[in-house]
Amino acid sequence: MLKQLALVAAAAGAAVVAVRRRSAGAGPREADLWHEATNGPQAVSRPTAR
Repeated sequence: MLKQLALVAAAAGAAVVAVRRRSAGAGPREADLWHEATNGPQAVSRPTAR
């Protein structure tokens, strides 16, 4: 029973690490896409701070 619990905990930890790694790599690319989409003559509208 304890061995199974340890195995499940290790698998969950590995899944969390994989998700964090994948999310961390998307940051700069998303920022570049956002900059491209919100600047220039064909930019999408942006909400303004009032």
